[in-house]
Amino acid sequence: MLNVRSLRFRLAIWYFCTVAAICSLAAGGYWFAIRTALNYALDQGLRYRLMGLHRFLEDLDPEGAKEIASRLTEASQLGDLYQVFDANGVLIAESYGLERHGVPRRPPPELGFEIRYDTGGTEGFPLRRAWQKVTIGRQTLILGVTDPQRKYAGVLRAFTSVLLLSTPFILALATVCGLWLGRRALAPVARITSDARAITESNLSARLAVPDSKDELQQLSETLNEMLDRIEQSFTRTKQFTADASHELRAPMTLIYTAAQYSLRRERAREELVDSMRKILRESQRTTALVDDLLLLARGDAGKETAELDWMDAAPLLRDLAEQATAIAAAKGVLVRLQLEVGALPVRANEVKLRRLLVILLDNAVKFTPDGGIVTFEGSQDATDVTISVTDTGAGISPGDLPHIFERFWRADKVRPREAGGTGLGLTIAKQIAEQHGASLGVRSEVGRGSVFTVRLPKSD
Repeated sequence: MLNVRSLRFRLAIWYFCTVAAICSLAAGGYWFAIRTALNYALDQGLRYRLMGLHRFLEDLDPEGAKEIASRLTEASQLGDLYQVFDANGVLIAESYGLERHGVPRRPPPELGFEIRYDTGGTEGFPLRRAWQKVTIGRQTLILGVTDPQRKYAGVLRAFTSVLLLSTPFILALATVCGLWLGRRALAPVARITSDARAITESNLSARLAVPDSKDELQQLSETLNEMLDRIEQSFTRTKQFTADASHELRAPMTLIYTAAQYSLRRERAREELVDSMRKILRESQRTTALVDDLLLLARGDAGKETAELDWMDAAPLLRDLAEQATAIAAAKGVLVRLQLEVGALPVRANEVKLRRLLVILLDNAVKFTPDGGIVTFEGSQDATDVTISVTDTGAGISPGDLPHIFERFWRADKVRPREAGGTGLGLTIAKQIAEQHGASLGVRSEVGRGSVFTVRLPKSD
C-alpha cells in the first residue's frame, strides 16, 4: 500500500503538478500560437483581396456610384464578400452573401488610408473584415472585404479537441512515471536506511557503503560514516571511562570495606581502631575527590559547567601560587622559581578556576620532579596573549605518551604512578578549564629532561 506521507509519494505529486503545469502552459501557448497564425493567414488573404478590389476599381475608373455597383456585380456572382461606401459612409455596393446574412451596413468610424482589421458580422455568421479608405479618380471610397471566421474555426476546434483528449493520458503517464522515478531515485536512500538500521552498539565498527556517484547520496553516505566514527569514538570513550571510573572507585571502596570489616571482626585496641579509621578517612577523602572530579567533568561535558570571566591581573595569582608551591616543594628538596617578565598580566578569567588549573600543573610538576630538581613558574605576554608556563626537570614524557596525557584516567609509569596519588583526572580538568577560558593548554616534553606545560590566554585590554 502506498504511503501518502512518504517522500516517494510527495515526489510523484510534485512531478505530476510540474508536468500538469508544463502541459497547461504548453497547450495554452500552442493554442494561442495556432489561433494567431490562423488569424494572420486570414488577415493576409483579406489584405490581398482588398488590394485586388482597389486595383479593380482603379482600372474601371468609374464616374459614379451606379457604375461602381453595376461593375461589381460580376465579383459578387463569383462569391466574393465586399462592401463599398462613399466618403460619407453611404453604401454603394454590397456582395450578395453579405446582403443575404443581414450583415450591418456601416464602415468603422474614423477610418484612415491605412488598412484596418476588425471582426463583425452576425451571431450566426461571424466575419473577419479589412477596411481601407481609398481615392479613385475624383472619388473617395471606403472599401471593405470580409471572410467568414468559421473558415479556420474547424482547425482550431480540432486542435482543441486533441489537446483535451490527450491531456488526461499525458497526466496519467506522468503519475506513473513520477512513482517510478521516485522509487528509483530513493532506492539508494532505502539501502542507506537499511544499512544504518543494521548498525547497533554491538557492531558500531560497521559502516555504510559509499557509492562512487559523485552526488548528494555519496556526500550523505560519507557524512553518516563520519558521524558513526564520532559515535563509535564517543561510545568507546564512555565505555572506557566507565570501566576506568569503576576501577578507580573499587580500590578505595575495597580498602574502606576491608578496614571496617577488620575493625569489627573482634575487639581491637584503641590504636588499631584509630589506624583503621585513618585508613577509612584517607580512602574516603580520595573517593570524595574522585567523585567531585567526575561530577565536574560530567557537568562540563553537558555544557553546564561554565566560567564567568572578569578582568583580572594574573601576576598576583602567580606570586601567591609560587609561595604555596615553594612550601610544598621544600619537603621534597625541589626548588620553585617564579619568573615574571612584566609587572601585570591582564586577562579575562575566572580566578577560582584559573587558580585550580595552575595548581594542577604546579602540583604535577612538583610531584614528578626528583629531589634537587627545579620547577620554573613563568608569566609573560605579547600583543595578543598572556602565556603562563610550568617547567620541571623531571623524567619527561615519551613521544608515544604525549597524545594521551589529557585523557581521563590515563596513566603512564613515568608520568603518573599510582603511588604518587591523585585521581588521574587532573590534566583532563585543566584542559576543560582552559577551553572554558578560550585558552589553549599544550605540552612539550623530552624524556630525561623534563616537561613544559603552557597556558595561553587571550590578553585583556
